[in-house]
Amino acid sequence: MNVPESLPQVLIFIAMLVPGISFVTVRTWFVGWRSPDYGAGSRILESLYVSAIFVIVYSGLGLAVFGLTSELTGMVTLGSFENWVTDGWRGTPAWWIGLLVVALLVGVPGGVAALMSWSRIATEVDDDGKVTHKRRRVNRNQAVPRAWDMAAYGAETPRFIRVKTATGVYIGGWYDVEGYISTYPYERDVFIAHQWRMGKRGQFLEPIVDSLGVWVPITDDCHVEWIAAPAAST
Repeated sequence: MNVPESLPQVLIFIAMLVPGISFVTVRTWFVGWRSPDYGAGSRILESLYVSAIFVIVYSGLGLAVFGLTSELTGMVTLGSFENWVTDGWRGTPAWWIGLLVVALLVGVPGGVAALMSWSRIATEVDDDGKVTHKRRRVNRNQAVPRAWDMAAYGAETPRFIRVKTATGVYIGGWYDVEGYISTYPYERDVFIAHQWRMGKRGQFLEPIVDSLGVWVPITDDCHVEWIAAPAAST
């Protein structure tokens, strides 16, 4: 895709992108993040697709209103659409043009997204078998894509962590603000700042003296436990 160089090209590019961005942003606010939303390419493609729909609708309605206004009012000064595009708009107040642009590019797409995402029809069946249809607020998707990320965000509270690797070896220790856990979209791993010596069955034996921490990659064969109880009782 070529980069816009002239002012008309920049304006056309904005008109083709802003409505979709407004629509997707408001929808995400109501519904939450979906799987495609984590990819920049898919979000831009969706924004362009939605913007194209709005631009087509705006163009069709604009031409229809223009022709209807010319025919009903008999405004000879309006002339043809080509004349209006090249010269007729010069008599229009700048504030009115700005307000119309904001409404069409931001307000309308955002309002449509809010109406489409605000609620849904839910079907309920009571004990007597009576079926009712009620409109309810949509269920927001979690902004956390994986259970691992949910555990990572909850691990801000100090606790013990025990990792059983694919080879059956236990690694663990005390996890607090000095530790770190990677989250989406990066690979799973954890840094335990206070490493403990572990027993063969995963018991927390004692802190390792002079340890500056241990880094543990979390593969699909690992088993991770968060433990709030004191080490003596594990």
